[in-house]
Amino acid sequence: MRVKQLTNTLYLTISPDSLLTHARAIMRDLGLRMLPVVSGDNRLVGVIRREEVLILSSTKSNAKVKDVMDVPQLVFKPNEDAIRAIKAMIELDEWYVPVVEELRNRFTGVLSLDSFIKNLTTKGVVPKRASIKEVMSTNVKYVLANDFISRLWRKMVEHRFSGFPVVRSRKDLTVVGIITQYDLLKKGYTRIELEAEGGPRRGARVKEAMTTPAITLKPYDKVSKASLIMIKKDIGRIPIVDDKGWLVGIIDRSDICRAFLE
Repeated sequence: MRVKQLTNTLYLTISPDSLLTHARAIMRDLGLRMLPVVSGDNRLVGVIRREEVLILSSTKSNAKVKDVMDVPQLVFKPNEDAIRAIKAMIELDEWYVPVVEELRNRFTGVLSLDSFIKNLTTKGVVPKRASIKEVMSTNVKYVLANDFISRLWRKMVEHRFSGFPVVRSRKDLTVVGIITQYDLLKKGYTRIELEAEGGPRRGARVKEAMTTPAITLKPYDKVSKASLIMIKKDIGRIPIVDDKGWLVGIIDRSDICRAFLE
């Protein structure tokens, strides 16, 4: 299997001279996690992610994409081996990677973990380790509904996670929702609103932005069920709960891909 077989050639791009507010609007409206940045001749010059647009404040409304874009950690060519590419993405925790022409560096599309999952799932491939319990992460980071958005943001930066399960309390790990960067983007929370929790104006809380109820699965459910839900709902992670609804694990696209790669 080659990278070109899994590449989304219709993936939207943005110019380095576009306003950052425009990039934010695109990501918010289309649910994109990353935008390739291309020049006038369609050459790849960088990428911009949700993290960058979420630091935008109203005092920097004239900031441009080129001011905050990054050099991508990975870039693939169409004829590279897709399995090696997916392994490299998992290792570097990159879920979306630009694909460029062999010689001229012109952008041709994006390879994503979800395209790999969708390809194998639609072909009826079943992971060797079939149950979620065998592949899920059990050391789960979570937040509380009453946590401030500012604290959530610091946790996202610290752990490099784009989402967390929301539980009732530290003594009651019943999952009551999920909060992601996309939720923050939809609600319009930007850096200027992610300020200190003290002071005359206290910040917003997680419960004001979280998605509820959260989609959850059980440890004994099949990995294939998780992959189908991720494809259908376009979500990147699913909290795993026991029969009482308590958080016991989480499974994300990287876990699904590892299961398929085995």
